[in-house]
Amino acid sequence: MNPLQYVYYSAFTWEKQRALKRRRRLPHTVISLGNLTVGGTGKTPAAIALAKEAQRRGLRPVILTRGYKGSIKGPCFISRGMGPIVTAQQGGDEPVLMAHRLPGVEIIKGANRYEAGLLSERGDFFILDDGFQHWGLHRSVDIVLIDSMNPFGGGGLLPTGRMREPIDALKRANLIVKTKMARPSKELYTSGYSINGVTIPQPASSKFVYGAAHTPSCLLSRDGAQHPPSHIAGRRVMAFCAIGNPSGFHQTLTSLGANIVHMMQFRDHHYYTKADARKILRAAGAHRADIILTTEKDMAKLPDTMSDVLALCIDFAIEATFYDEVFNLAISK
Repeated sequence: MNPLQYVYYSAFTWEKQRALKRRRRLPHTVISLGNLTVGGTGKTPAAIALAKEAQRRGLRPVILTRGYKGSIKGPCFISRGMGPIVTAQQGGDEPVLMAHRLPGVEIIKGANRYEAGLLSERGDFFILDDGFQHWGLHRSVDIVLIDSMNPFGGGGLLPTGRMREPIDALKRANLIVKTKMARPSKELYTSGYSINGVTIPQPASSKFVYGAAHTPSCLLSRDGAQHPPSHIAGRRVMAFCAIGNPSGFHQTLTSLGANIVHMMQFRDHHYYTKADARKILRAAGAHRADIILTTEKDMAKLPDTMSDVLALCIDFAIEATFYDEVFNLAISK
């Protein structure tokens, strides 16, 4: 641990201890989705899938989110279940994406997730988005997602690495999920189990480590029209994104047969300006692209001038027994 990492982790530990002393409970079950690293593990598709599964089981899920980079301060509704009622700039790109994908689900933004949860008007099941390090709110289940393509970001702590906590923090995770796998999987945890050569502790409440696939479901136009993922096979594609793991996006497009003639990367959670739009459109023309393609999260942040853009929609796929474990554990607690 270098001096900068030591300063970060000392402050992190102090804040953790302070928040734990003030930890509060919401009136219903809370399940947390989180990770050990910053960005890029696929939490948003996982939160959408978990909320849909909760609905299938007769629950009324509520997603509590920080709404990173959203301009609205204080707790507020992103959606009351009928689509977003704020813009991506106001509420954050990921909450607005979830609002589009989750009819019937309340989505509430707030740095203080306890206060945000109290705003719920009809929910009976809370999903804490990016909650593994949110100490101020009690949860029944902690699910930690690990990006199988880049599990630990080189292993170093912030600010010089990408790790929020050391590997040992996984001891408090009830379930561990490796994301962005080729297909859903379920592996029995055995002594010395490792991910990319790094030994990890056993999940606190499961005998298994699950693998989840992030599966392309469709291509979405700005007017709501849908195309199958095969629509880009063999086509000249100009791609751009502002996400935590752009290489994963590139790899997905390649696996679908796209001929990526150019790709532009922006900082994670970047909000596109009209100047950005002109730059992207010029690049598409210069590279004679047939299709301009981005992520579903990025689509919500584009200026109106970018009408001829498609977004790749991704679904989270995992073994059904994972949900059985999650909900049985939540009930037992």
